[in-house]
Amino acid sequence: MRKVTSSPEQKRKSSFLFALGGFLIAYLILHLFNLEVFPVFADEAIYIRWAQLLLDDWKQYLFFALNDGKTPLFVWLIALTQWITSNQLIAARLVSVLGGLTQAVAVALILKELGAKRFTQMLGVILVTTLPYWFMYHRLAVMDGWLTAWLSLSFWASLKVNQTRSKKWRWIVITGLFYGAALWTKLPALFYLPIFVILPFFSTKRDQKYDLVNLFQLCLPQLLAAGVGLCVFFALLISPAFGQLFARGQDFSFTLSEVVAGKWTESFPNMLRFIGYFASYLTYPVLLAAVAGLFSERERKRVALLLLCSLIFLSPFILLGKVVHPRYLLPAALFLTLAASLSLESLCLRCSLAVQQGKVLWVGVAFVIALLLGQVFTQSAVFISHFLFSPDTTPLVAVDRTQYLEEWSSGHGITETVQLIQQLTADHTVAVATEGRFGTLPDALLLYFHGKDVENLYIEGTGQYPVKSLPDFFTERAKDFDQSLLVVNSHRMELKLPPQALIAEYCRPNAAPCLQVWDVTALVKAVPSSQTP
Repeated sequence: MRKVTSSPEQKRKSSFLFALGGFLIAYLILHLFNLEVFPVFADEAIYIRWAQLLLDDWKQYLFFALNDGKTPLFVWLIALTQWITSNQLIAARLVSVLGGLTQAVAVALILKELGAKRFTQMLGVILVTTLPYWFMYHRLAVMDGWLTAWLSLSFWASLKVNQTRSKKWRWIVITGLFYGAALWTKLPALFYLPIFVILPFFSTKRDQKYDLVNLFQLCLPQLLAAGVGLCVFFALLISPAFGQLFARGQDFSFTLSEVVAGKWTESFPNMLRFIGYFASYLTYPVLLAAVAGLFSERERKRVALLLLCSLIFLSPFILLGKVVHPRYLLPAALFLTLAASLSLESLCLRCSLAVQQGKVLWVGVAFVIALLLGQVFTQSAVFISHFLFSPDTTPLVAVDRTQYLEEWSSGHGITETVQLIQQLTADHTVAVATEGRFGTLPDALLLYFHGKDVENLYIEGTGQYPVKSLPDFFTERAKDFDQSLLVVNSHRMELKLPPQALIAEYCRPNAAPCLQVWDVTALVKAVPSSQTP
């Protein structure tokens, strides 16, 4: 019997697949552990409530997200996971964990199409698994992780369009469908559109010359793919709420006329802030590696194109951005991560060749590269350990620390308040008023009671912030309940109540406002009932 032996290439491929599988398993362990430990964020609460309403009445709420300027795909994905576990927050965050897993695979596929070696593909997977930027948004139920994953898959399929002839139409459609999914996830996917014009140049020769006809022929397949994606997007016109998609744009961005009139002086400093976000969450060595690729003859063209793609996506935020949180910029991190991976491959190969040739100086260069990579993974390990075990001390940039840990948008005290309400409703009826109408309050409370027996419970947002009184619609209904509570943030509490009425308080870190629970039963009972004429 002949003995079958594996070729060196087959062995290398098997080793690569084994290592890739190992890291993906490590990814799942790292991202599923203590998934609920970070407090619920306002946007997470809103998306989960939308998903729950969709499950209760899909005909009415299938496209409800459009009314708030959001496309619905992410909410639909959350709705699909709500049956997995009774913990609705964990169920929603599982969607983002799956998005991160998709992202890791997409990065490996993109690097393969760009001609990167297998160890570089593994490096890309490791960076997506561990860098703070990726790790954080693959554990929170926000739209940006899946937005970036869909754009990454579209980018990968676009590279296949460049390199395929016999099946070009198939890859054009696949590219467009992935891009359409990105548009159905979050509107900033529109900022990716100009990148379709850049994509053909990833497969051309550096010194190739073009005329207008050649350029058009070169870009046509990618433009067709973009057209497919836009057709998918405009399928949302079936909903009457489509017109609401762009209604909230001025809440987050300046108009072009405002920028021309002088607002550019406010928007231009965005660039410095964005660099700070990337330096904190992607780390300085990764940024330096991405830029260093411009000095590599081997990778200069591809790195330059990737950096250009990143800049194209960032440009609307830089020029028009009024309110720009770091998570909005996550798709730009894709191109920076890819550029850094390719640059590090070039540097490593150059070092290896130089050392073999006896160039001692390059030993020092290799040592510096090793130190910088060590710094990257040390910084990532510190971030991950805080995020998993001590969320309040996570080294977030200032704007994220405010919204995730310190302000009303932070879910500190929500689970404790839910437990308190559950204890109280065990033997009597309870009416709960909260500040605000949606967001952390009351949505973060309501999401935990979905699908459960709430016969003894009534929760209603007052629509007020600050809270100066109890609205009539609440007091009228609350009179039928044994006990009435008010859940409010301490810095928004202007209703005068005796100190003994404060029955619970859960404070946020860094001397930030506390979530308070007040007993307002006496106040509710003292309000005269409305008389029906």
